[in-house]
Amino acid sequence: MTVNEYCGSMESSILDFIFSLTDDILEKIQYRKLFYQEQIARYVQKQIDFFFNTYNLKTALLYSYKHEAYNTIMFKLKNHLKEHNILQCV
Repeated sequence: MTVNEYCGSMESSILDFIFSLTDDILEKIQYRKLFYQEQIARYVQKQIDFFFNTYNLKTALLYSYKHEAYNTIMFKLKNHLKEHNILQCV
């Protein structure tokens, strides 16, 4: 049984998006294209908004998906942000 069969095609594509965006951000951090925590958060939010524009969902469900995707990505990046000494405004 594949992930696509287990979760459904939409949820599977959201998971693929989360993993690919996380890898993209880690690469940008490594090459110092993103180096502020707020810059990374804005980039993540913008990419999530672009991704979910293709789905025609109710507003509450769309907000919930966006929120969970953002939290998942930022959680996966948390240790990498500390490891690479990402700047943070206080």
